Amino acid sequence: MHNPNEFPATFYWYDYESFGLDPKRSGPSQFAGRRTDLSFNPVAGEEGEGEVFYCKPSHDRLPSPESCLLTGITPQQCEAEGLKEKDFAEKVWERLNTPGTVSLGYNTLGFDDEVNRFLFWRNFLDPYTHSYAKGCSRWDIFPLVCACWALRGDTIKWPQWEEIDPAEYPKAAGRSGVCFKLEFLTKWNGIEHSHAHDALSDVEATIGMAKLIAEHEPRLWKWAFENRDTRTVLKAVEGRKPVVWVSPRFGVKRGCTGIVACFHQEKNDCWMWDLTEDPTVLGELTAEEFRRRMFPTAEERKAGVERLPLRLLKANAAPFVCADRRVLSPSRAERHGIDLSVIDENLAKLKDVSPRAESAFAELLAGRFEGIPQVSSDPDASLYSSGFSSKDDKKRFQEIRAAKPLELKAMAEAGIPFDDPQFSELLLRYRARNFPETLSEDDQERWTELCHRRLVEGADGSLTLEEYFELIDQAGASGQYDDDAHQDILGALYEWGEMLGESVSS
Repeated sequence: MHNPNEFPATFYWYDYESFGLDPKRSGPSQFAGRRTDLSFNPVAGEEGEGEVFYCKPSHDRLPSPESCLLTGITPQQCEAEGLKEKDFAEKVWERLNTPGTVSLGYNTLGFDDEVNRFLFWRNFLDPYTHSYAKGCSRWDIFPLVCACWALRGDTIKWPQWEEIDPAEYPKAAGRSGVCFKLEFLTKWNGIEHSHAHDALSDVEATIGMAKLIAEHEPRLWKWAFENRDTRTVLKAVEGRKPVVWVSPRFGVKRGCTGIVACFHQEKNDCWMWDLTEDPTVLGELTAEEFRRRMFPTAEERKAGVERLPLRLLKANAAPFVCADRRVLSPSRAERHGIDLSVIDENLAKLKDVSPRAESAFAELLAGRFEGIPQVSSDPDASLYSSGFSSKDDKKRFQEIRAAKPLELKAMAEAGIPFDDPQFSELLLRYRARNFPETLSEDDQERWTELCHRRLVEGADGSLTLEEYFELIDQAGASGQYDDDAHQDILGALYEWGEMLGESVSS
């Protein structure tokens, strides 16, 4: 735990807009952020109204037409107004790594922080220091919002899907129950949110939602903030103690709430048993049955194989976990369909069966990736499969980032002796995206081949030009985008695809 006097804590609220939904591969288009103190006041010397900047798009990937139509951001705008990805990444990295920074937003750990990590990885920046170094940490108020509804909820207005006009939001059609979409939470509670898919507007809306919780549920806000760190979560779940875990994965019908106990732990990965279910089955399964029930294939699920009620809790992802069961009142438990009378009975059964079943489960986890390559063939997406970079490679990263274009060209031509050879390919891509003038003829040919494989052949899970133009045509024929603004976006997207198509066809 850091000394708060050494690194006074501040909130840095942020949000991305991107060119797709895959944080590993979809490039960011827009970033917005604003720094406040822990009472939501602007920090002296910072951009009081927040800041926004754009990222130039890489030419080896196509944007998702749906994403562009949603945000209104075209690749041409980012090309004209954006920073090189290297400079964009560095600017974000510096903000999140300012000592004492708590970087947070709305569902940031589900998407935006993954964008961070892969963005930093591609640009030779440390992907993890913003989560632990110099008093920095991550948070996400989305689980807290769910907890406010599930455990308290009477002081905040909660939109229902049935109350949302499908003409305004087509995805509301046929849905029921509470809606946790930020744009509707803010609308129902009178919080300013002028554009639901503009990053700075989303940042301001998130701050407004956080202030609402802090004002109406101050004890819950304070508790969640003080108990968000990894060590606190691990302490809460140790010794197979029953804990209240609020998470959307339990489903709205069940109040997003479970009472669970840790069955097996591997560092920050805690496999939690749902104590509303009888755990006796764990001692009755063969190794193959354990595998089938824990990780059923699509075919097995179709055949009716039910997955075991074991859920993975990431202790380092700021989950809402409380060891005091009194946080869930009997009336709330009843409302969410949780029978408190069976919890202690199932807990005793879990403690009885665990010594026999846990070793089998550990073996299952150890072997679940057998036969599956653990290092991605795509260096851009290999962050988690590559392990941590060596100290010497990290020194080389600093030299790469500090080098001027001609120096970088000379370093690449001389050959950089990376401990992990995939960084040589990552360096080529880094240079192509940021300093194309440093590429030799052979380098340029390799880069063009990569663009061709992705844009024409769909390599690395990429959207192909054929698929891209078909999506544009489908959007144009849908009748949803007949206004001038959306027609302009569709036209710009078509021109962008034609430009990239010409670049690889030659």
